[in-house]
Formats: sequence, structure tokens, C-alpha cells
Amino acid sequence: MANKNRYKALVFVIVAVLALGFVLPAHADIDDYYDDLGSVNEQLDEMKENRKQTKSKLEQLRDLLEDLDRDMYKAEEELDELVHKIRQMEEQIAEQEKRIAEVEASIAQTEEYLAIQTEFLEQRLCAMYKNGTVSYLEVLFSASSFSDFLSRFGFIRLLIESDTELVAEIEATKADLEADKELLAEELSLQVQRHAELDAARTKAEEDKAQLNAKTLRYEEIKEEVQAELATQNKGIASLEEEQKQIEAEIKRLLELERVRAGDPPSFFEWPVLGFDRVPYNITSPYGWRIHPIRKVWQFHPGIDIARFNRQGQSIGGKPIVAAASGTVDFVRSYDGGGYGIYVIISHGGGYQTLYAHMRYTTVKKGQVVTIGQQIGVVGTTGSSTGNHLHFEVWVMGEKKNPVGFEYK
Repeated sequence: MANKNRYKALVFVIVAVLALGFVLPAHADIDDYYDDLGSVNEQLDEMKENRKQTKSKLEQLRDLLEDLDRDMYKAEEELDELVHKIRQMEEQIAEQEKRIAEVEASIAQTEEYLAIQTEFLEQRLCAMYKNGTVSYLEVLFSASSFSDFLSRFGFIRLLIESDTELVAEIEATKADLEADKELLAEELSLQVQRHAELDAARTKAEEDKAQLNAKTLRYEEIKEEVQAELATQNKGIASLEEEQKQIEAEIKRLLELERVRAGDPPSFFEWPVLGFDRVPYNITSPYGWRIHPIRKVWQFHPGIDIARFNRQGQSIGGKPIVAAASGTVDFVRSYDGGGYGIYVIISHGGGYQTLYAHMRYTTVKKGQVVTIGQQIGVVGTTGSSTGNHLHFEVWVMGEKKNPVGFEYK
């Protein structure tokens, strides 16, 4: 067991030395950290300006795409309207062609009827020419009476006049139909011309729409490229900001170490619980390796526990805790949580710090300057504790030392 304890103690010393070695060289490089921070800040400013320009470019592209979307909507509306007009015009042309076909059919019928009537009239006139007036006179004089004669004469005259009028009427009808056909043909020609104009306009609208679509696709590609560029910039900025935080944290740590080192170390300490001297029976758990009272595992105890009763038989619970030396309060945990419960850390200069744990409550604030022997809290049993006591630690340049090895007044 003794060899095992010596081995663990040796490991602890090596770890402490290594930890101290990591801290001290870093302090010497604080100017380098400031240089790195300045460089990172410059890169951040440049990248943020580039990101600002990229965002502006992206907004412009979005505006252009919105304009193109509106133009595309208008182009589709115009194209739909042209297609509708062309469809109507095609229906009108079909109707006009049907009307022309009907007129042509009427003209054909009229021509046929005119030909028949003209042939009848020509036959009668030819017979009149061949037979002369005798035939008509024979017809007339063959009448049985004068009234029959008048009747036959009137009939012949009416017949000839009727034939002549019928032919003239048919020819007039044909002329009217030809005129109607000509008007319909002219109107059809205008409709065909209008159809051609609409078809050309539709072709132009389709070309415009295709150009808008190609332009939209190109701008969409550019937008995706810009968005990818923005994502890369955001990632780079986030990485730099994280690096910035790490450098600032390290500078803060080094400055804090510098502050802790500043000043002269204390020449002696005040015992942290007045009236509870460091006689053997008041230190219930010394500095070093031990079996943890709660976890029941072999563990290093980095401080001493001051507890039990004083010489007058008074319990330590509720007794005032005082600053072991003058200094500045570095840390105050004012709520019960974690192994140390409520505790305070004070820096004294020269790299010396003291820790007071398991308090019932504190009476100081972070950043407060305290003097040796000034009350900083009250003994309690917060955190991982089996009863009222003060856990007291002394650190020198971050290394935990045995508190009983220092001089107390």
C-alpha cells in the first residue's frame, strides 16, 4: 500500500509540474496572442465586409428574379391571350369560308337556273327568228274570236316579257351573289392576314418567354453560387469568431495569471476559522490521498477539512470564515451545487490563492478587496459534505499546496 501511495504521489507531482509548465510559457507569449487576435479581427472585418457585399448581391439577384417572375407571368398571360385570339380567328375564318362556300353554291344554282331560263328564251327567240312573225300571226289569226285573238296576243307578249324579266332578274341575283362573294373574300383575306399577324406575335411571344426562362435559369444558377459563397463565408466567419473567442479567453487567462502574480506574496496567513486552531483534532481530513468519505474511492484530497469542536466545546457550524490573507475575491459561487457547494476563491498576489468551500453562505462579492481576517462567509455543509466543516486550499501559481505547511499568526 505504501508503494502504491508513493506511486500516486509521484504521478500527481509530475502532472502538476507539467500543468505548471504549460501555463508559464503561455504567459510569455501574451503579445503573440494579441498579434494573433489583431490578425483574426482584421480577417473578420474583411470577411464580414465581403459577406455584406455578397448579401447585397444576393438581394439584387432576388429582386431581379422577382422582376423576371413578374415578366414571365405577363409573358404567359400575353401568350395565352394570343393563343385564344388565334383560336377565335381560326373559328371566324372557318365560318367565313363556310359562308363563302354557301354563296358559291347559291351562285352555282343561280347560274344553272339562269342557263336553263336563257336557253328557253333563246329557243323561243330562235323559233321567232326562223318562223318570222307569221307563226305568231298564225297563232293570232287562228283565234276563233276577237276576244280569243286579244287573249292570244296578250299571252304571247307577256310570255316574252316574262322570259326577258326572269333572265334579267336571275342575272341581277347572280351579280349580287358575286358582289357578296367578293366582300366575303375580302373579309376572309383580312382575317387570314390578321391570323398571320397573330401567329407572328405568338411566335415572338414564345421566343420572349423562352429568353425569359433562360435568363431566369441563369440567374437561379448565379443565386445558388452566391448562396454557396455566402454559406462558405458564414462558415469561415464562424470559425474565425470561435478562434477569436479562444484567443480572447487565453488572453484573459494570461492576464488573470498576471494579476494573480502581481504584488508580493503574503508573509503569513490567518487561520480561516477563528477559535478553531489547527490542533490535530480540528483537522478532520488532511491534505493528500484518502478514501473519499462519500464515494468510498481512493482519491487525492487537495486541501484540509477543519471541523469538530473548538476548545470551548463549540460546534463549528455557523461560525465565521475569514480571509487567510489580504487580496481580491476572484470567484464566488453563491448557490449550493457541485462538490464544493458554496465557495469563494481569493487572490493574494505573488501567485498565491486560497479557496474556502462548503460554506452555508458568503458575505463577499466577486472583485471585492478584502483584508486579512475579514469575514467572507459562514461554515456550512453544502455540496458533497458529511457535516459542517470548512474545506480550505492554498494554491501557488496554480499548484495546490498543503495548507498546514505555511506560517499562521
